[in-house]
Amino acid sequence: MAFGLAAINLRAPIVVVGPVLEPIMSTLAIGAGTASLFTTGMILCFGLLSPLAPGFAGRVGLDRAIAWALSLIALGGLLRGIESVTLMLAGTLCAGLGIAFGNVFMPSLVKRDRGDRLGRTMGLYTVMMGVGATISAGSAVPLMRASGSWSTPIWLWAGFGVLSALLWWRLALRLPAGDGAAAKRPPMSRLFRSPVAWTLTLFMGAQSLGFYTLQTWVPAVAIQAGVPEATAGLMLSMINLTSIPASYFIARLASRLTHHSLLVLGLCALIAVALLGLLLAPTAAPIGWALLLGAGQGGCFSFALTMIVLRTRQPQHAAMLSGMSQSLGYLLAACGPLLFGALHGLSGDWQLSLGFLLLLLAGQSMAGVLLGRPRMVRLGDD
Repeated sequence: MAFGLAAINLRAPIVVVGPVLEPIMSTLAIGAGTASLFTTGMILCFGLLSPLAPGFAGRVGLDRAIAWALSLIALGGLLRGIESVTLMLAGTLCAGLGIAFGNVFMPSLVKRDRGDRLGRTMGLYTVMMGVGATISAGSAVPLMRASGSWSTPIWLWAGFGVLSALLWWRLALRLPAGDGAAAKRPPMSRLFRSPVAWTLTLFMGAQSLGFYTLQTWVPAVAIQAGVPEATAGLMLSMINLTSIPASYFIARLASRLTHHSLLVLGLCALIAVALLGLLLAPTAAPIGWALLLGAGQGGCFSFALTMIVLRTRQPQHAAMLSGMSQSLGYLLAACGPLLFGALHGLSGDWQLSLGFLLLLLAGQSMAGVLLGRPRMVRLGDD
């Protein structure tokens, strides 16, 4: 139960702001540039702060580190519901730090406690994140309308974070303050010399960039091509809904395989077909393109997280690999929506932008094939 609650907190607070961003901008009298910091600022936190997570867990112990991360997420949510730009930005930093750390800690926790059930546990992890994000995005506007305040959905998830943090503190305080991981953890520089670590980092970065870019721009791409607005909005919902069962299935399947190259090629092929559909025939089957995107992207995300666990031998190594891959990966992801939009501005249509994603997908496929070979991250002490 505690594991599932923690997973929900790693996505729901990110997406709850997006649906109520217009009312926030109106209340605070701010422009789109400032408002974008409430969402993209979190992604930047993931990229910049994730490398700090393994050392923190080594000092205080993994369970207490997760409790601290959830506490920061809850505090950040409380601050983000206050009608003040300064406090909302401070809350974004707190929540971003907590989620960045949580993203790193969870694969390490699975490696430590569920080594005999990796596929099932990683599948549950990705499913709970997807469920949290879907409920958060879908309920934000109804909750705002029912209460008359955009703060309500944000504070609701902050309250959920408080309950989750209290549960984790109850569990963590029963354990020793440290687990000795800091003494056994090799220098991060050793990880930088691992080809497997860099391959995973490139794959994580490419799939994250593609995901966040399409989450931002799919409705605009479809609408300009002639897809009705209601259908364009439904496409985004279908991408997220389809990714939930896909992520669970791929985590279970990946844990049972030794060679993963064909699996990841299949996932990338689903994305490629969807992108070509949006490029060449966007009105022919918009919901079909969305379903393919959801299956491919959800599967690739789950595959990347599962590889963090499968390609390492020790929990602290999983935390280090998670920190490296997610740090650089989310830094790349933060650039995606901006570059996609800039290419549209240059050409006046979405052809160049979609072509960029197809080129990126080719690189992602190559990295995935290399990552699919049965090789472990070696740091000289395992």
